[in-house]
Amino acid sequence: MDLVFEIGCEELPAAAQPLAMEWMKTAAAGALPAGVTLEAYATPRRLALVARNIPPRGPERKVQGPPARVAFADGKPTKAAEGFARKTGVPVTELKIEGDKTFVQLTGIESAEVVTQLLAQLVRGIPFRKTMRWGEVEAAFARPVHWIAAALDGQPLSVEFGDVKSAPRTRGHRFHAPEEFDLPAADRYLGALRERHVLADWAERKAAVWREVQRAAAEAGGEPMRDDELLETVTGLVEEPTGVHGSFDAAFLELPPEVLVSEMRGHQKYFAVQQAGKLAPAFVAIANTRVRDPSVSRRGYERVLRARLADARFFFDEDRKTRLLDRAPRLERIVFLQGLGSQWQRVERIRDLALWLNGSVRAADDEALRVAAALIKSDLTTGMVGEFPDLQGVMGREYARREGAPEPIAQAIFEHYLPRGAEDRLPEGHLGALLGMADRIDQLVGIFGLGKEPTGTADPYGLRRAAIGLIRVILHKGYRFDLREALRAARVKGDPERVFQFLLGRLQAFWSGDFSTFEIQMALGRPSGDLLELQARLKALRALRGSAELQRAAAAFKRIDNILRQAQEKKLAAMGLDPSLLQLDAEKALLGAYESSRAQMAGAGGDEERTGRAFAALASLGPPLESFFDDVMVMDPDPRLRDNRLALLRLLHELFAPLADFSKLQA
Repeated sequence: MDLVFEIGCEELPAAAQPLAMEWMKTAAAGALPAGVTLEAYATPRRLALVARNIPPRGPERKVQGPPARVAFADGKPTKAAEGFARKTGVPVTELKIEGDKTFVQLTGIESAEVVTQLLAQLVRGIPFRKTMRWGEVEAAFARPVHWIAAALDGQPLSVEFGDVKSAPRTRGHRFHAPEEFDLPAADRYLGALRERHVLADWAERKAAVWREVQRAAAEAGGEPMRDDELLETVTGLVEEPTGVHGSFDAAFLELPPEVLVSEMRGHQKYFAVQQAGKLAPAFVAIANTRVRDPSVSRRGYERVLRARLADARFFFDEDRKTRLLDRAPRLERIVFLQGLGSQWQRVERIRDLALWLNGSVRAADDEALRVAAALIKSDLTTGMVGEFPDLQGVMGREYARREGAPEPIAQAIFEHYLPRGAEDRLPEGHLGALLGMADRIDQLVGIFGLGKEPTGTADPYGLRRAAIGLIRVILHKGYRFDLREALRAARVKGDPERVFQFLLGRLQAFWSGDFSTFEIQMALGRPSGDLLELQARLKALRALRGSAELQRAAAAFKRIDNILRQAQEKKLAAMGLDPSLLQLDAEKALLGAYESSRAQMAGAGGDEERTGRAFAALASLGPPLESFFDDVMVMDPDPRLRDNRLALLRLLHELFAPLADFSKLQA
C-alpha cells in the first residue's frame, strides 16, 4: 500500500522546510514497519510525505497478561483474566496459558488506522521555530494551513487540523496552475506537480535553481559566484525557478566587494556575477513566476537594488568621516550582554587575554596586539555594520586600510572573527588568531558564568560554534599553551573548569570523523590543557591501532591501575622503591624494562614523534609485565616485599598514566 500526504499552506520560511522534511520522515519511520520506503518533499506552499510498500496490517503481537495462577482458579477465569481480556479487546476464551504465564495473540492493526493516527501527529508535531495562529483557529502552524490531502492506495484518509478537513485534492503553482486537481498516486505525485509548474523534490529544484542562475549569468556575460547558503535559501523560496539577470551602475564597484555581495544576497537574495574572477556590475535574481517580458521583472529588480546600493554608498561615505580609533569610546554605549558589560569593557578584556596568550606562545608583537585590539570592535558603531551586521570585521578592515593602518592590523580586525562557521577559512596572521581566541574564551567563560550554557539543541549564544572555532584556530596555528590556564586568565566571573569540560566534549565531536570513539575516549580520559598534546596522543594511538603488543601492555596497565586503587583503599603503603628487595627474576626484569622505557621517553609528551615513542615504550612492556603477574605475588605476606612491589607498580603508573585512560581499553 502507498501513502500520499500533503499539507498546503501559505509561504513557509525557507529555513523551516528542510527541517520539517527531515522531522516528518524520521517520525514516520518510527511509526511504520521496517521495509517501508519514505520520501519527504517541501516547497514554499506545501509539505508532503510519500510512503511506499506499507503492509495492509501491522505484525501480530503476543501480549503477556497476569500469571496463570492469578488469571485462572480451578480452570475458570478470574476477574484478573476478565480485566486483561477487556484491556486487549478479546473474549476471555481467547486467553492462552504458556507455562506459568497468560498471553493473548493479537492480529496486527490495520495500516489505515495506524497511518491516520500518524498523520494527525505529523500535522500537529512539526517543530517549527516560530508558529502562528489565524482567525478563530486555536491550532498553530508556521503559516496558515489552506488544505490537507491524504490517501492510502487511493482511498481518502480523514485528517483534521484547525478548521481544515482533509480531501484527496491538491493544487499546482499559485499563478501558473492554481486549479485544484485529484491527489496523484505515489508514483505520479512528483510528475503531476511538475506538469503544474511545481518542482516538489528539493534536490531537483535546487539543481534547477543553479541551472537558471548559470544561464542568466552567462546572458549577462559572466558566471555566478558560488554561494551554497544562498542557493539553499532560494530553493526554499520558489516552486518553479526562473533566472533573470540585471545590472547596476559600475560606479558602485568603488565600494568594497563584500558590501555589494552582502547587499545583493542579504536583502534581495540575488546572486552576484563575476567576470575574469572580479565582481561585475551584474546580478541574477530567481523569480517564482515566468513572465512574458523578462525586461519588466529586470527593471523592478534593478530599481530596488539601486536604492539599496545608494544607501550603502551613503553609509560608506559617512562612516569614513570618523576614524576607527575615535569611534572606540562609543563602544561604551553598546552593551555586549547584560552582566558582561559594554563592548568597550569587553575589548579591554580581550586585549589583556590576548597579551596573556601571546606570553605563552610568543607569536606576535605585543604593541601591535594592543593597537589591533583597540580597533577590532570599532566598526560596530558604523552605519554600514548597523545596516549590514554580517559585515562586522569586513568594514573594520576596509576602513583601517583607507586610514593607512598597517596591513597586519587591518587583517587582524577581519580575521579575529574567523572561522565564522564549520567550513569557513582560518586566520592567517597571528594577531587575528590571538585576538579571536581571546574573544571566544571571554565569550565562553562569561556566558557560562551567567548560567546560559547550551542545553540540548538550544544554543542561543552560539557557544558550540565559538568552541569549535577556538579549537580549530589553536590546532591550525600550532599554539602550545595550557587552555585550562587560559580559561582561568579570562577577566570574567565564571567556572573555567565547566567550560574546559564543555570544550573537551566539543573536541570529541570535532575529532570523531578522524578517530575512533575508543581512541578519543582513551586520549581524553587523561585530559591535558595542551590540545596539540592531545592530538599527538590520538595520532599515536591510531598508528598503533590493532597492535597486539599495545593491547597486551594496556591490559596489564589496567591491572596495575586496579591493584593500586585497591591498595589505596586498604591504605597500604607504597613508598620509594628499594631495588635490593627485588628477589625474583621477573620483578628485576620489570625494573630494567621500566628504566629502559623511562630513558626512551625522556622529553616525551609534546609532539607526535615523542608521544609515539612513549606508546611504543609502553607496548614493549607487555612481555615483562605478563611475566611479572605470572611469577610474582604482589600482595606478599611480607609487608616489606608487598610495599616494594607496589612501589614498582606505582613508578610504572606514574610514567604511563598521563598517556591515556587505559580503563577505556576495549577487550
